[in-house]
Amino acid sequence: MRRFIIDTDAASDDLVACILALRDPGCVVEAITICAGVLDHETANVNGRVAVEIGKADQPPVYTGMTKPLWRAPMTGENAHGKDGLSDVGLSKTTLPFTPGHAVDKIIEMALKYDDLEIITLGPMTNIAMAVMLNLEAMQRVKRIWTMGGQYRMPNPVTPNAEYNIWVDAESCDIVLQSGIPVTFVPLDACYGVAEVTREDREKLLSYGTEFGDFIVNANQKLLQFNIDFYDKDIISQPDPTAVAAALCEGVVLEQRTCTARCETKSEPGYGQIVYDFDSKQPHNVTVVTKFDGKKFKEYLHGTAAQKR
Repeated sequence: MRRFIIDTDAASDDLVACILALRDPGCVVEAITICAGVLDHETANVNGRVAVEIGKADQPPVYTGMTKPLWRAPMTGENAHGKDGLSDVGLSKTTLPFTPGHAVDKIIEMALKYDDLEIITLGPMTNIAMAVMLNLEAMQRVKRIWTMGGQYRMPNPVTPNAEYNIWVDAESCDIVLQSGIPVTFVPLDACYGVAEVTREDREKLLSYGTEFGDFIVNANQKLLQFNIDFYDKDIISQPDPTAVAAALCEGVVLEQRTCTARCETKSEPGYGQIVYDFDSKQPHNVTVVTKFDGKKFKEYLHGTAAQKR
């Protein structure tokens, strides 16, 4: 049984990803940790507990962590997810109590406690970087970090060079890349075009009559409208669930490459760009998913959504 922490800024596609992991029989989620990202930390903590409540399997604690990037001001993204991160349709509420404790402390504690801990990051890497700076030896025990973030061969919607999760706090990303922890990037390239929730998918998800199927569609209404308005695409992009699928769904990753990577932090036009050196003679610290099986991902998503709980 694999063991994970999910570190997230807890917007709509993040919660779909969290629930997929919570319901996957092949893993246990030890904690959900909240990072600074598209939402304020209080709203994000509520949403993390929403994921646990809908997951209805493990009931891991949800800990709030860093409330802003290491050195930059917060840069939220309500325009794509709504003020509450779940399309402002009344889904951001939970009966689960708040759990005290700081996410960074808990990440370090679990890294020391378990020999097989993996981490999935679905937002900026601020919590992970702070844990690395506080206790590098503990964090080097982490088996792997799976990260939804970065770009491979395509321009991205935040800047021409940087994807949002990395751009928000590039310094944190670079600290993690220099930590010695193996990192797998699942970049936007992996999900665009092959792992998008289409109109047909949405109709099928609603037809299941399940809480999770309804949630995927309803919580992502703002993201759907964002994609229609800005890209003229009638789809719900789902980058965060692709990272969970890459970690947990066997066969969904069709191609991947290893390399030595750093994150640009000095140049404002290039800030947040992951720089891959595939020919480096230095030890390769990163694996990049370069091709993704959209059909298998849809089977994973629909199969989980169809389950009666």
